[in-house]
Amino acid sequence: MKPILTRTLSGAIYILLILGSVILGSIPFGLVLLFFLILCQLEYLKMFTNAGIPVEKFSFLIAGLGSYLISLLIILNLLDRIWLVLIIPLIFSFYITELFRKKPNPVSNINFGIGGLVYLGIPFILLNVFLYPDLNFSHHSISLLLGFFIIIWANDTFAYLSGMFFGKHKFFERISPKKTWEGTAGGLVFGLITGYILSLFFDEFSSFEWLGYALTIIIFGTFGDLFESLMKRTLGLKDSGNIMPGHGGILDRFDSILLAVPFAFIYIVFVLN
Repeated sequence: MKPILTRTLSGAIYILLILGSVILGSIPFGLVLLFFLILCQLEYLKMFTNAGIPVEKFSFLIAGLGSYLISLLIILNLLDRIWLVLIIPLIFSFYITELFRKKPNPVSNINFGIGGLVYLGIPFILLNVFLYPDLNFSHHSISLLLGFFIIIWANDTFAYLSGMFFGKHKFFERISPKKTWEGTAGGLVFGLITGYILSLFFDEFSSFEWLGYALTIIIFGTFGDLFESLMKRTLGLKDSGNIMPGHGGILDRFDSILLAVPFAFIYIVFVLN
């Protein structure tokens, strides 16, 4: 019973931090995401360092946090868009610092470093863009952002429960041996039900549009979960870390979010906007 209680409490704190900051506004939300981005970056570095891939820590942290903060200040209309050009030298700093490090496999170190910036940085920045005041859908942004998190958590939760109680047929055994078709189907069904329920509360968009939004989030959230499993399996890890009791690492909680965000954003821009 104790592990279940621990898992529930740590998960509840994580959910309250995110949903509470969304409701409070773009500045609290941006700061909460900054906190989680730092944790994700540190976990990413530790994972690859332990696997013998010494990604340059200083460049990785400065480039990731610098790009995020510049983007956030622009989103909050506290900085002009011209400052986006500073992101370019931050990224290319990897190529310069690697010249002086004298580490093995410098090209791999650079690739994994920049790959980590893309994998973590773009989704975290896009989550803030949901609340960007200059976008035409900004007056619906709170409902879309809340809906995004609620749908993805519903999918994750019911996929886990459905797999635990009914799972028999392996879904992607090569990458994630515990995932089953029954669990995936359960997550999909309850994720779509959640999307429909949200359409009853947030009627700016039709039920059909909310279901399309939910389906996009569920499909690419599942790919995100699988990709993180592939990364951990390649590196010989069970969890990305242990910062969240009963859950593993913070990347284990953001895995489905990271790939779902870009495609959900595309759906918003080209379908809902």
